Amino acid sequence: MQTQQAPINWNGKTHSYRPKPDWASRISPSLKLHTDYDENLDPVTFEVIRQKLWTINLAHGDTITRISGSPLLASLDFNMSILTEDAEVVVNAPYVQFLNAGAPLGIRYILETHSGKPGIAEGDIWCCNDPWIAACHQMDVMFTAPIFVDGQLFGWVANAGHQYDLGGIVPGGWPQNAEDVYADPVVLTPFKMVENDEIRPEMEALYLRQSRMPDLVALDLRAQIAGVVLARDQIIGLCKRYGAKTVKAAMRHMLDQAQESFRQTLLKVPDGTWTEIRYLDEALPGQRTTQRTQLTVTKKGDRITINNVGTDAQTPGTNGIPFTSFSGSITGIISISMLYSQLFAYGGCERQIDYDLTPGLLMCCDYPTAVSGGILQAIPMMNAVQSILSRMMACSDDLRSDLVAPCGDFMLPVLIGFDDRGKYFGQAILDSFGCGSGARSFGDGVDSSGPTFSPLSMVLNVEQIEQWFPLLFLYRKEDADGGGPGEWRGGNGMRSAITPYRAASMTVVTNSGGQCISAQNCGGLFGGLPAPASHYLVYYATDLLERAEARSVPASIYELKSDSVVSLRAKSNGAPLDAGDVMEIRTGGGGGYGDPLERDPARVARDVSLGYTSLAAATEIYGVSLRDDGSADAAGTASLRAELRSQRAAWKVSGINDASPHTPATGEPPRRVHAYIAAVDQDGERVLACDRCGHRYCGYAGDYKAAALMEETKATAIPSNVDPAHFCDEPIVLRRFACPSCLVQVGADIVKADEPIKAEMIFA
Repeated sequence: MQTQQAPINWNGKTHSYRPKPDWASRISPSLKLHTDYDENLDPVTFEVIRQKLWTINLAHGDTITRISGSPLLASLDFNMSILTEDAEVVVNAPYVQFLNAGAPLGIRYILETHSGKPGIAEGDIWCCNDPWIAACHQMDVMFTAPIFVDGQLFGWVANAGHQYDLGGIVPGGWPQNAEDVYADPVVLTPFKMVENDEIRPEMEALYLRQSRMPDLVALDLRAQIAGVVLARDQIIGLCKRYGAKTVKAAMRHMLDQAQESFRQTLLKVPDGTWTEIRYLDEALPGQRTTQRTQLTVTKKGDRITINNVGTDAQTPGTNGIPFTSFSGSITGIISISMLYSQLFAYGGCERQIDYDLTPGLLMCCDYPTAVSGGILQAIPMMNAVQSILSRMMACSDDLRSDLVAPCGDFMLPVLIGFDDRGKYFGQAILDSFGCGSGARSFGDGVDSSGPTFSPLSMVLNVEQIEQWFPLLFLYRKEDADGGGPGEWRGGNGMRSAITPYRAASMTVVTNSGGQCISAQNCGGLFGGLPAPASHYLVYYATDLLERAEARSVPASIYELKSDSVVSLRAKSNGAPLDAGDVMEIRTGGGGGYGDPLERDPARVARDVSLGYTSLAAATEIYGVSLRDDGSADAAGTASLRAELRSQRAAWKVSGINDASPHTPATGEPPRRVHAYIAAVDQDGERVLACDRCGHRYCGYAGDYKAAALMEETKATAIPSNVDPAHFCDEPIVLRRFACPSCLVQVGADIVKADEPIKAEMIFA
């Protein structure tokens, strides 16, 4: 007899808050919602209002940066949105996509639980940094203001911005040694920070009391408040000009338009299931084990279902993300890849998404897990979403040109200490905003372009950082071999070197997402290789000061003489830096697309001449022979590539039999479902076959990887990659897959050696 499981109570206490279908029935009847709209909105007026809402949202962001004194907000580490009265996202902004994903959750929580007492009124601004309700982590604080028109709740505006420090056991809010939330920065459930258009002094005092840098936080608080005030007042003015019913009609049309656009996009993709596995390094500093995450997207008709089955259970430490970050990773990547034409109006797409989630796993963790230091794990999650959506888009001729491989995972060193005047400082070096983007189906990724998930974020000028904090940059430069090789290579990241300058003391706290320090930055697509791992490399007691006296600045950290060299781990809580010490930060590149042996030799030659690709990678990975003048030798290249392909012939089939059900031939034309694989009819059966040579891999509902040739080798086969064994006791390997007939490389994965071969796509 089976026992019936109790329904999960997603109320924001133990499990994250997820509104029930009937959540709106608990809104106080005393709060009147504006729901009327003009059913006869003309297209010209719609377009004018749509563009105006977009402009208001961007002005919201500009207001924050002009008022804030924080280098974090100056780097555009925030996002903002305009929402309907019931908290559907009408317009998001092109900043960090997942950062304000909690706005609809937080607003619905406020409507459901607080609309009666203390009530929601004109002139209110609510604040919340609770990760189980509205925040990605405690430092990404949400501010939201209701918009009232004629006494009715018309809509909301909201932003979430990164506050520098709100307490916790480690300055800056990323305590890597936090075993649970009680060592994290303070958690604040939704409350009114502003009432009757005035800041509540007792609540501001409580808020600032947690911070080591209250003056900076007080300024950022006002910047975020000013942003929602400007957006709120601008929308009220828009309603006065065009009429509230007309503006509401435009908002509803934007939502419907986004929903229909996403629905039509899904209908171009065959039904099936796509899976992506990622590993996360060390839950607590010094641990030499990994944790597994698994994201699965099932598409049926015009809907997708998301689940996290296969992800490890949450443990003490900082590898977990709550539902806010999880769902924001989904909608954020959909917004930039499948809905980019909708000006970040992603709210409508949420109507087509179902979440079938198990709480208490790393990718949807429960209270009281430590989540503030784990926020960077949202980046490998978004990269997993990017990989899955790109594989889905590869199944459609109309969508293939829009796909892109993942960008680099995020690493975040935080410098803390005192300057030579005794003033406390804290600074996050946000050079990962200069990571390389992933390759596309038709072109290379862009070098040091910044993350795909944050189109407008930027790397601050070194002069600005040096002005604020007691350090010097020795260099910041693009990084050769930093992107994943492929027919189209991933964009390279950067290398930056810093040293203390006029600092009484300085320590560095390291934070990292995924395995970006130990094994890879991000995966490639369709045989493209992953990008190599990054590093925090410290040269202690160097001859830098002597060189400076001689007016000689090193172009590379490797030129320096040093007493010792240390590679800091993915997570650490206070490595000292003294005068003469130098730390190099290597920022990740993007994943590659397609078999590197398919790359145009002339492009390889150009990359070598420009310093984007090393000579060793040109020869060993791309199989390109170069003449003395740097040009590609056609005959030598053909011979070298033939030799490298012949080595693939010695790879072994995984040994897994094709147990997929027989799918009768459909009579449909061939459909490419991969860079080198198509669904075709062969011998009365629908199968997956090589698009180059026609070799049958498996039945249509089978796993092509199980029938491909496979090689398992060291992760150091990726150019310039590190040996994961330096950081991890679990063997990590690179698996490469090739067509058994024509030997084109069709897949490349970084996995634990004991990981079973996992199908990345199974068609229904």
